[in-house]
Amino acid sequence: MPRTLNPIRFGFNPRGLPFGDLLVQVRAAEEAGFDTVAFDDSPQESDMEAWTLASVVGALTHRLVLTHGTLNVPYRNPALLAKMAATLDSITGGRVELTLGVGGARSQPLYEAYGVRYGTPAERVADFQDAVAIMRGMWRSGQPFTYQGRRFHVQGAVAVPGPVRGAIPIIVGAAGPRMLRYAGAQGDGWIKSRGWPSSMEELAGLLRQLEEGAVQAGRDPRILRRVLNGAGRVGEDGSAAGQGGLVGSPSRILETVHRYADAGVDTFHLFFRGPDALEQLRRFGEEVIAPMRRGSGA
Repeated sequence: MPRTLNPIRFGFNPRGLPFGDLLVQVRAAEEAGFDTVAFDDSPQESDMEAWTLASVVGALTHRLVLTHGTLNVPYRNPALLAKMAATLDSITGGRVELTLGVGGARSQPLYEAYGVRYGTPAERVADFQDAVAIMRGMWRSGQPFTYQGRRFHVQGAVAVPGPVRGAIPIIVGAAGPRMLRYAGAQGDGWIKSRGWPSSMEELAGLLRQLEEGAVQAGRDPRILRRVLNGAGRVGEDGSAAGQGGLVGSPSRILETVHRYADAGVDTFHLFFRGPDALEQLRRFGEEVIAPMRRGSGA
């Protein structure tokens, strides 16, 4: 029995580019057959602000699913984020997925630079769960929604027009046991925090906790989308092989995709660095995505 019921997806994760170059690469990724585009959410760093960028790119593309890797909840009021997401989803014809996280240790100085309280792990998890409850409640009801959480609360909040599909998928960024089980129990999917797995054993342990959370909540764990972030590079020389991701010859990359798919992964968000990044996107589409689709009958 397959570990996931979801089709394999490939995403493009552009980083550190001026907008003109970024848009050229995003359009090349869409033409090459990539399924998603995922933006980084670190306001203190050099990338453009993630939600604004997703909104502009959404208006200038036609097929790519818009998401982040991850969008950090403490930066934005969840009720307003629910309205923002529903608006962008409506504008783009249902192409929004929310990939959300609480922020790990690396996020603390970024939060503090913007005057956002970091909080304890327990506080961040509780606030995350309240944020998800508020967003889903506003989308689901279509009516004024009230909720009282530890930090976040709403009184008669509305998000109209609502999402195209009635709700927006929420992919949960997690690495620790508590958030992994929550992702399994309440999320629409999971993205691994802190980069590519160091080993298949590490991945298996993370997925086991995710799936346990789903089973304990009475859910079929195979419905959960499972996402990895990593490097992408097509080349016989295997340059960048020291980076985790999909790197090497087309045959080697396809073998890696199949190995991770057998383990339960169905989505790969990839960044392409270097002066030949545009050509790399095109090659990846022609030499990896197209053969993969032909092989699956998609």
